[in-house]
Amino acid sequence: MIKSSIILKLKVIALLVFIFSIPFENWDPFGIAHVFSITKMAGLIYALTTLFIAKRSFSFSKQVFFPFKILFFFYLLLTLISIFNFDDLNTFSPINLTLFQNIIMYWIIGSDLIYRNVSIKQIMLYFILSVFLMGVLLIFGIGVGAEYVEGMSRLTFFENNANIIGILGGLSLTFVVYFILNPKKAFGKKSYYLLVTIPFSTNILLLSGSRGALISTILAIVGMFIFRKDSGQKKVLQYLFLFLAGSIFLNKMLESQVIYQRLMETTEEGDLGGRGLIWNHTLEIYERSPVIGWGNTGFEKEMTITHGYFKDTHNLFLYILVTTGIIGFVIFMYFLYLHFKSAVRFYKYEEDVIMLGLLLFYITTVFKSGGIINDKLMWILLAIIIATPIANPQIKN
Repeated sequence: MIKSSIILKLKVIALLVFIFSIPFENWDPFGIAHVFSITKMAGLIYALTTLFIAKRSFSFSKQVFFPFKILFFFYLLLTLISIFNFDDLNTFSPINLTLFQNIIMYWIIGSDLIYRNVSIKQIMLYFILSVFLMGVLLIFGIGVGAEYVEGMSRLTFFENNANIIGILGGLSLTFVVYFILNPKKAFGKKSYYLLVTIPFSTNILLLSGSRGALISTILAIVGMFIFRKDSGQKKVLQYLFLFLAGSIFLNKMLESQVIYQRLMETTEEGDLGGRGLIWNHTLEIYERSPVIGWGNTGFEKEMTITHGYFKDTHNLFLYILVTTGIIGFVIFMYFLYLHFKSAVRFYKYEEDVIMLGLLLFYITTVFKSGGIINDKLMWILLAIIIATPIANPQIKN
């Protein structure tokens, strides 16, 4: 028999490889990514090792298991409504397996954080290094592509669209800023080595041309500065750093024609990349079934009729509203409220702003992104927010 300690080490390695490989998940140079990819293989090993050491993998503590149960109930509601509205005209399956896998992953990663099998700083570091590798490959033109939207060329990378690329770059930048401002809670003086990754993350964010990712990043970083509880002198130095870094970032943004032009279109013309029309059509569909919604299958058909072809809501809250009605929306918002409480609790007892920063990043990202309910990275953020405060003995007591 293999010792449980060895299985646990293998499990943690698989999780960190999984985190590291997320930016490269859709890369398919050999046409086999739908069957095999590093991300899928790491995720499979992570799941199997979890089953082998179930007692160290599944936490039934109220703080993490209760949100999971609410989320699972929401998933059952969505599935039942989708089955009810399913017919031969649908291309979508009424059973969203990707969402189901993400929900289970949310519970397992949250449990690993509670049991201290892995730490938040490990997850954040491996993600930063992954995006840093993206930036290095970008210099050599490896995996680089482009998509033309609104007459502009936007960066794509390893088969990920421009908005996903922006989210990756922005979240990495948020993590790095936190580590630099809190070296004692990270890797000590070694945390400053991560300064070298900032130009790469910034470059990825700007080249993506993603307005949503840019706003999420700015709000998360500024929010972390505002909510920090430091002495007056230290706060002055931090705001000076923010001003200098912000000035450099603004200069780079002005030099980036893609992101600058798209921001100008938003401020001058109210352009949201076609989202305004999509949101109006989504609300029209919701009004025809406001209590229980349409499910993903009914929404597909109704959006095709109303909009002319299917288009995702590009807003998680509207997606929840139109697919599960006011019932599902209330359930999901209560689920998110538990994460808000967790972030505030961490801030109160640890005087640490990272959870509030991540919550800001999450909310602003899901407000304007398409297909975001199936995004692994967003579910990992929620797992971190709900579980990390509980893993702290002082807060737990």
